[in-house]
Amino acid sequence: MPWWHLTASLIISYVLVASLGLEFHHGLELIIVGCVAGTLIDLDHLLYAFLTFRERAWEYIEKGLFDPKGLMEEFRKRKELTLHVRRRMILHCITMLLIYAISLSFFPSYSLVIGIAFIAHLIMDIEPRWLFA
Repeated sequence: MPWWHLTASLIISYVLVASLGLEFHHGLELIIVGCVAGTLIDLDHLLYAFLTFRERAWEYIEKGLFDPKGLMEEFRKRKELTLHVRRRMILHCITMLLIYAISLSFFPSYSLVIGIAFIAHLIMDIEPRWLFA
């Protein structure tokens, strides 16, 4: 759902910037950072694929890109969907916490928008039917 994550990150970042009443250039920077953080955090799916599927990682990455519903159905048939969703969400949380901690240390002026974009991303990723299938 990269387009949904980008859209949500854009809206949330814009609302944050507008509510803080920031000057244009700094506000635009925050919006861009929020969009990048909220969308590109999904690159950790690549890390998950390599850690989980090792030699077959590229095969699963390709399926995930071009036929995500088919891949989920394949996992569901093998009764592995819940396992992969939970592991991926744990990796998402760990990755987000690490990136957020780094942003607090090195880019504190961006950390608020990064944290909010990450929280929105996690909320959008929570799909109860995956977690309890």
